[in-house]
Amino acid sequence: MAWVGDLIFSIGQAYWTGFCVNCPERHDTMMTDLREIGPTYYFAPPRVFETLLTSVMIRMEDASAFKRWMFHRVMDHARQVEPKLLDKLPVGAIDKLAYQLGNLLIIGPLKNALGLSRVRVGCTAGEAIGPEIFDFYRALGINLKQLYGQTEASVFITQQPDHQVRPDTVGVPSPGVEIRIADSGEVYYRSPGVFVEYYKNPESTALTKDTEGWVATGDAGFIEPDTGHLRTIDRAGDVGKMADGSLFAPKYVENKLKFFPNILEAVVFGSGCKMCTAFINIDLTTVGNWAERNNIAYTSYQELAGHPRVLDMIQSHVEEVNRSVAGDNMLSGCQIHRFLILHKELDADDGELTRTRKVRRGIIEEKFLDLIEALYGSKPRQQTETEVTYEDGRRGRISATLEIRDAGVVAPGAQQKVAAE
Repeated sequence: MAWVGDLIFSIGQAYWTGFCVNCPERHDTMMTDLREIGPTYYFAPPRVFETLLTSVMIRMEDASAFKRWMFHRVMDHARQVEPKLLDKLPVGAIDKLAYQLGNLLIIGPLKNALGLSRVRVGCTAGEAIGPEIFDFYRALGINLKQLYGQTEASVFITQQPDHQVRPDTVGVPSPGVEIRIADSGEVYYRSPGVFVEYYKNPESTALTKDTEGWVATGDAGFIEPDTGHLRTIDRAGDVGKMADGSLFAPKYVENKLKFFPNILEAVVFGSGCKMCTAFINIDLTTVGNWAERNNIAYTSYQELAGHPRVLDMIQSHVEEVNRSVAGDNMLSGCQIHRFLILHKELDADDGELTRTRKVRRGIIEEKFLDLIEALYGSKPRQQTETEVTYEDGRRGRISATLEIRDAGVVAPGAQQKVAAE
């Protein structure tokens, strides 16, 4: 309840409109409680939607070949049809009938299992959500929308109106909000909800808010001239240029990587460099489930992360993302040339993530400098030692030798040719 999002959505809106707020009994009963409650209005940060999707993909991997085929066939069709239905656009009778059949057999039971059958509107905010993840929930018929805001704005800066929902923008300015883009590309706003000052911190207030009330968001973006939608690229401090002058926006690539259930976290490097490289964290639950099905024995996260077949699997995901990134002329230079799977999960207790699980790049770059240098060298592997914090608060050190893989990249022109064919 200390978070402004919970204050607004769970307390402020409930008082204003009179809806009933439900809280899970415990963290480990959340999915059961969600199915029991069947909410009609659902707000969660992207991490929750990613976790739900991961649970779906794990179950599908355990399903029969026919069920997996049915699931992918129905979802591919739903991605084409359902967004049009949500936006009240015309859909052919055959496509509509096929969707209704898929909804009866696959989508309806899946939404019921997730506890999302009754959701009339869903919202996500706090961090950028991957376009593929966003499209998945829209394909289920959930009217999911992105919000863009800050504590300093009393949450709301932009919202996505009905029939204008897209995965690549965060919508138009909320009523009473003004937005401008600085020469540096940073997004500024002012509104009736802007904070007065940081408590007993006039220096930070002066750095964030000017005398005319404009507040610096710290995010880089631009306003689409034809639609008026705001499109955020990344944190302003993280956006940079590659050595050849092309745009570097790590979050864009990281979100694409995290669409794969096997990848829990990704950190992309490349500002000022000739190529992009990446650290990968595997999802222990998902990859462990896959390992059991494939008779791969392991005793720890570190052992599983270093297994050659796991590296092969992650390399295929990285190369698929490269093919996707190559299709974006503005960001095609962000393809990943080399990567490694970290020997430990990035952890807030170790200072590598914030408590809302946002990557703290500066700390990671300092802490794993030897691994970054190895990625930009020619070594096939690198030995490293890292300090970790255990669950009981004790500190220790773990050492490992990590394999570094080269990933295939696609020339932008070649990708366009393949798409045309």
